[in-house]
Amino acid sequence: MTGVIYARYSEGPRQTDQSIEGQVDDCKAFAEEKGIKIIEIYADRHISGKSVEGRDEFKRMMDDADHKRFDCIIVWKIDRFGRNREDIAVNKIRLRKAGVQLMYAKEAVPDGPEGILLESLLEGLAEYYSADLRQKVVRGLDESAKKGKWPAGLPIGYKKDADQHIVLDPERADLVREIFRMHIAGEPQQDMQKYLFEHGVSDRKGKMPVQAVVYRMLRNERYTGKFTYRGIAVPAPVIIDQETFDQAQACFKTSRYNGRGNAMTDYILSCKCHCGYCGKLLNGETGTGKSGRVYHYYTCGGKKHKKPCPLKPIPQDKLENLVIDQTIDNVLTDDMIEKITKKIMELQQKDRESDPTAVLKKRLEENRKRQDRIVAAIEAGGSRALSSRLSELENEEDKLTTEISRAEIRHPLIPEEVIRGWLLSFRTGDKKNAATRKKLVETFIADVIVENDQITIFYNIEKEPHSRCSSTTRLVELSKRCANTEKCGPFVLDHYIVLKIAV
Repeated sequence: MTGVIYARYSEGPRQTDQSIEGQVDDCKAFAEEKGIKIIEIYADRHISGKSVEGRDEFKRMMDDADHKRFDCIIVWKIDRFGRNREDIAVNKIRLRKAGVQLMYAKEAVPDGPEGILLESLLEGLAEYYSADLRQKVVRGLDESAKKGKWPAGLPIGYKKDADQHIVLDPERADLVREIFRMHIAGEPQQDMQKYLFEHGVSDRKGKMPVQAVVYRMLRNERYTGKFTYRGIAVPAPVIIDQETFDQAQACFKTSRYNGRGNAMTDYILSCKCHCGYCGKLLNGETGTGKSGRVYHYYTCGGKKHKKPCPLKPIPQDKLENLVIDQTIDNVLTDDMIEKITKKIMELQQKDRESDPTAVLKKRLEENRKRQDRIVAAIEAGGSRALSSRLSELENEEDKLTTEISRAEIRHPLIPEEVIRGWLLSFRTGDKKNAATRKKLVETFIADVIVENDQITIFYNIEKEPHSRCSSTTRLVELSKRCANTEKCGPFVLDHYIVLKIAV
């Protein structure tokens, strides 16, 4: 697994580069413990975490995540990633879509378990509003496509005219034709990459394009003039005739993605599953039986480094189904859902106390008291100057009311019944649905310790607030204490809600 580190410190007299160095050192130690290879470090200095604005390194990291350049991001604590809960939720959605995990070096439960649950709920709401907005945008794009306009990006060789119609980019169209000729002639792919680079085609960093660029070009049937947007055909000129395109496809001896279906299998317990014997992260592995059937397993990461470990591979579906079924049946009870709902409501109220709207509301309250006093003075025969002052206060009241409304739209208070319904949806929804399963694990599972005869699940649910260390060694130590108990239902251990299951 490859990962990157993101570090940040805000402005202040005691904030120096040593803060960055300390964060990076802790993150590196965490990565080494987990077996993660660090390929880059991003750091923003003298920058607040209240917004992504001005955080250039953060933006660069998120762009790199979109291009799937690493598997995970490690931050010291959640407040290094951001301080605005809504921004955190939206950026976590973006990472999830890119298949990138967010991990914390010094927090097992960032900002308390109810904080994770609230973030998860906000993610769902943000996705809903995004989907609703997308529907409205898509309607407009569909209309454009019906008029022959292309509403999306274009492959090399094409461009748009002033009316957004697809036209040829003559110079680059010739590049495409030459790449197809070289491929059919059997020339090495490296020569095609070099040819593109020499003629002005490079990656985002100005370097030679990777092999995948050539592959996608040769597989792109749009070069035959077949452009469709959501089922709507859009006129486009032909760069490669159908016969040449078919000939190019026949020249592929094997597909570069023969194993892609296996490699893209989503192991939902990835980064949350540890070996109970050596503490290493479990890796998702794929194997093929004699009959050709593909099998998926979780195996101890220590074995990849030739370290002996008694943990046997465990089938992916067996382990994941155990965790999902036991969580739904034994942890998400009515009592626990009520408790979590109450906790999230308390956290929202706490967030709102530190929210800018509190200051605005206080100013609004003072404004209205002044208006009341002036009205009373006018009724008692006050001067005309008081009427002018009253008008000023009324204008100020309108502005404050507008500002408060805008702020509350950005920071909505989620009603109690919405939270309760969202939590119940995990229990009543389709537990075979891939998205539901993954969301349940991300929201509730803190860690899973796997041994040959049992698994121990640590949940993002606690009885009392506490400080918790994310050390794998500590979790494995706790799982050993679980092994000495006779309890098989959910129980509390060092403030964790723990469930021990026989395998």
